[in-house]
Amino acid sequence: MPVHAHGITHFCLSVPTHELRGPRTHMDVLMNSFTHPEPFAAVALCDSHGQLNPQAVGWSPRPMVDCAIPGHFGRRKRWNHWCITTPQWMLSFTQADLDYLGYAAAYFLDLQSGQAVAYNQYRLFARGCNLPDQPQASHEFNHPRLQLRVAEHTGRTRITIHAPDIGGQPLQVALDIQRPAHLDSVNLVAPLGPQSFHATSRQLGLPCSGSVQLGKQQYSCVAGQSFASLDFGRGVWPLNSHWTRAAFAAPGGIAGNFGAGWTDCSGLSENTLWFGGELQHLDSPITITQAPHNPLAPWQLRSPDDAVQLTFTPRQRHQAYRRLGPFYADTQQWFGHFDGVLRGPEGERVPVNNALGWLGETHARW
Repeated sequence: MPVHAHGITHFCLSVPTHELRGPRTHMDVLMNSFTHPEPFAAVALCDSHGQLNPQAVGWSPRPMVDCAIPGHFGRRKRWNHWCITTPQWMLSFTQADLDYLGYAAAYFLDLQSGQAVAYNQYRLFARGCNLPDQPQASHEFNHPRLQLRVAEHTGRTRITIHAPDIGGQPLQVALDIQRPAHLDSVNLVAPLGPQSFHATSRQLGLPCSGSVQLGKQQYSCVAGQSFASLDFGRGVWPLNSHWTRAAFAAPGGIAGNFGAGWTDCSGLSENTLWFGGELQHLDSPITITQAPHNPLAPWQLRSPDDAVQLTFTPRQRHQAYRRLGPFYADTQQWFGHFDGVLRGPEGERVPVNNALGWLGETHARW
């Protein structure tokens, strides 16, 4: 069923009413989305020629799209980006396949000392960088200097990382990520232009346990205050791209995902709040701004309807610049905390205090 936005016709994913589990909510009616169909047949992102399938366009609270992309060699983008937040430290790592280049990257930040270490490893033509077509599937990257493994099991994910020399010290990571059955995610397919499109699954607030060993120092997760998030992205993207994204998770199942500059012209939004693990999709845009000339200045996140009134205060900035000939990706990622007020499902004010998260900004020609 088409949904019209900004003069463009979009098709949101849907299933027949008899396949829905439980009553349709106000959110489902508004967005023509679906609620936890089980079992289901995945919707194909593309047809056999690699063209975007109109029936895949839209958003849902659970992953429902098979993101295989035939053809388009040299233009396809695939990545899995994970971020772990705890009161004492943060960890982010990425595995990406850009067709002509593959890479894996790891970054660790000690929030108490400010110590940060990072390492990137590249593979020409993305050899050995195979990534799955669905978000909850295992993947790994193997190189003598950096090994990443994400192993998916029923209801949980096991993450291990080994780097013999990252900032002059060995890094060992062993984490268990829980996947509560009630926890929604934001899954979006959006057209970006005549031949460009983007599919994503943003999974936030996943409880995390385990530890990180950096040199002689061991860092453990804090029960109830440590969370993992996954940013799963697949698509054929415009040659020149720019976007800003912010995310946080806090105890009690409160979380937020915000984006600007990416799907603005599609009439679709990835802006989402979670309350008790349940998703509240936001139709309104979010402005994400920072005062100039100070890279560690606070950022302001605002929606015109006051559903989001947040300040993000950075603790540390990490910049990664990757270039291959005329192609490049310049990404800055800030780590810090969010404070402010959200508007809950019933219109109530929900305070956000010192919620750990991050904000990223990317300019790319790829």
